[in-house]
Amino acid sequence: MLRGAFRPLHSLMMDTANEHDSHADLTPDASLQADRANERLSTGAPDTEVASTPPPAAASRRSATWLTTPGAGWVATALATLVAAAIRLPGLDNVRTLIFDETYYVKDAWSLLTLGYEGTWPKEYDASFVAGDVSGLSTVGGYPVHPPTGKWLIALGMKFFGQADPVGWRITAAICGIVTVFLLCRLAQNLFRSPALTLLAGVFLATDGMAIVMSRTAILDGFLAMFALAAFLCVVKDQQSARRVLTGKLANWDQLGAPRSGLADLRSYLSRRDKRAFAVGPNAGNRPWLVAAGVLAGLACSVKWSGIYVLATLGLFVAFREVTCRWRAGHPSPVRGALLADIWWAFVLMVPTALLTYVASWFGWFAHPAAHGHGRSGIGGFGGALADLWLYHKEMWTFHNNLETPHTYQSNPFTWLVQLRATSFHWATGDEITGCRSGTCATDIVALGNPFLWWVGIGALLLVVWTTCYYRSWRTGTIALGYVALYVPWLAYAHRTIFTFYTVVFAPFVALAVGWMVAVIAGAVAADGHAAHAPLPLRDRATGWVLATIITLAIIACALYFLPLWRADVVDYEFWRAHMWLRTWI
Repeated sequence: MLRGAFRPLHSLMMDTANEHDSHADLTPDASLQADRANERLSTGAPDTEVASTPPPAAASRRSATWLTTPGAGWVATALATLVAAAIRLPGLDNVRTLIFDETYYVKDAWSLLTLGYEGTWPKEYDASFVAGDVSGLSTVGGYPVHPPTGKWLIALGMKFFGQADPVGWRITAAICGIVTVFLLCRLAQNLFRSPALTLLAGVFLATDGMAIVMSRTAILDGFLAMFALAAFLCVVKDQQSARRVLTGKLANWDQLGAPRSGLADLRSYLSRRDKRAFAVGPNAGNRPWLVAAGVLAGLACSVKWSGIYVLATLGLFVAFREVTCRWRAGHPSPVRGALLADIWWAFVLMVPTALLTYVASWFGWFAHPAAHGHGRSGIGGFGGALADLWLYHKEMWTFHNNLETPHTYQSNPFTWLVQLRATSFHWATGDEITGCRSGTCATDIVALGNPFLWWVGIGALLLVVWTTCYYRSWRTGTIALGYVALYVPWLAYAHRTIFTFYTVVFAPFVALAVGWMVAVIAGAVAADGHAAHAPLPLRDRATGWVLATIITLAIIACALYFLPLWRADVVDYEFWRAHMWLRTWI
């Protein structure tokens, strides 16, 4: 079934930036012209007659080719985005109380909107706040333990819908969740040039429970997911443009040696038998996408500090790609050449940009001396404010590192990929909950990923890692990189009080991994990461399509089955109980 998909790939092809796409639009015209010429030779018909009645085979080829064009990719993106909007926007006020950590972020958001900084609220004030009473807000600076950008975004929704409207609390989270699906579709299309894969990945994320719940709840992690994914997309765009420029310059460089590939060349290079004079060589030119990636990574950090892993991982990825591109091309000094020609400049474009973006996100804190942490350094002026902010950050660092208070729904990150411990954001039952058939009704919001998507995702991740190593494909490597940046760091904090809903930040890469695997099975893309041009044999193709269809339908059916529990719909108690497949989901 996959024999045609898993074929060896020469290492020099890995840095080729989708050259086949530049010729894709020429193929149908060329084939159609050949068919017309053949018909003219056989019938002697005028050109105009042939043009008015294209042969059925040519029309079929034109239609099939259009399904692989960038336009089809945009159609796939639009469809998945519409699905995401249809799920996320209706019923944001199904629950009219503050749920889970909304008790912190929504009230802090209102404080930012009214005071410009996080003030102090009385304890047990949620009911009063929901009723529209905000008189308890004190101008004494509160002690927020996360940066402000996510709360400013929540405040934006409250600015338009009002302080007491649950839609206002959650609308920006919903919009960002929709944008995240859009970004994933564009990432998939840019990586693999397959509209089918683009649609699969987008729909899988649009219907994933963790992504849905976090898009309908005023909690910070959904904003972090959006900025992190946008940073990944910018780096992919940079690789596509910069690699094309660098490859062209290297090809015309007079000091370039013979191309390298494989372990034999690597051993020769490392053993110094491949001795050549030191040279810097050309660079990749302007890199505006890296500036954008730096800004977005800074915004991710300004939502939650775990965004720093995105910046570090993407920076190392860019540096690694600079070296490997030169090594494969035959650069005499690929490491030093990359460092002196591009890596230092990539660092300047990304890291200071991210740092400045992060510091700028604290503008409200800088403008209000009453905010928590001001005056600690004893230094005046803006320098003193920076020193105060540094001391405040040390205080937050201490808080997070010592956060080990047991919680009912805390989970071990080693179990996150199987979604072992769900987080219940809201649960209500009793006489006040009505509207179900049995009369014994319940409403629930459970932060749980689509079980079938995540369980299949474990196999997809293993296949992604194997493919990345075997074919040395940077495209599938980008999927693995998402796990490295957004999941792996949490394994070091298993002792802390952390929750499964943190997985929303790498849920896009789970959806992309599964979508890629299904597309490979169906023959829509080749395992080496490129679009599949030569179709598989009919027998293998039919088997692949059947298996791919079964997996896709099972994932979507599972999503539809759990959807009421992700949207706080009123359901029968027994209906809810039937969804608790594992005791740890209760």
